Amino acid sequence: MPWQGSLKHLFLFDVDGTLVSPGGVSRGLLSRAITYETGQDIELGYNDVAGFTDLSITRHALSNLNIDGLISPRLLDVILERYLAYVKSEFTQSAEPFVHDDCIAFLNTVENAGHATCLFTGNMKSVAKIKLSRFGIWDRFPFGVFSDDAEDKNSMLRIVQERAWDVLEESFRMEQMVVVGDTVQDAEAAKENGCKSVIVCRVAEKKEAIDDVGPDILVDDLSDPDLLNRLYH
Repeated sequence: MPWQGSLKHLFLFDVDGTLVSPGGVSRGLLSRAITYETGQDIELGYNDVAGFTDLSITRHALSNLNIDGLISPRLLDVILERYLAYVKSEFTQSAEPFVHDDCIAFLNTVENAGHATCLFTGNMKSVAKIKLSRFGIWDRFPFGVFSDDAEDKNSMLRIVQERAWDVLEESFRMEQMVVVGDTVQDAEAAKENGCKSVIVCRVAEKKEAIDDVGPDILVDDLSDPDLLNRLYH
């Protein structure tokens, strides 16, 4: 059946790997913040960060350091505060990050079709704002749900519903929500909560694992102008 254009949907856009590529900048800065505050050398890789929240990445990294009594709410806060300071001073100066034009094209299509949009990201809100503001797209989203709100993406979707009512004064059932992301975790969050999903795989070796979750649409890029119709075919 064709896209149900008469029914408004809420599209939840992930940031890293979906809207923008941070290169290795973000994980490098978080690694440096953890190292500074603990005195323990650590280097976060792609698999350590992709699909996870800033808080869960940091907590897991500290756990891997295996130092008794190391993890505390205060230490987590201090690390993330230092990470934010690094992002403020260095993210906009780096030549590595870039915006994914295919996702912007899809965002345009979604908006032009009259659907609502928001952010659905593991970034802290302040970090997401810095990243998206660099490319002039922060203000395109009326609200979002961030690492500040929940430690894992599965639990974020109920918050999205509540915030949509608070900000848009509109109610969206789970089946009216579409996760637009790039990781296994994005696909799983959608599947487990009864949402639809459009997943773009930008790392070829991750495609099989994402496909195993069963996203509604799995693509190599988001440039197909018929993606909306494909959601209901």
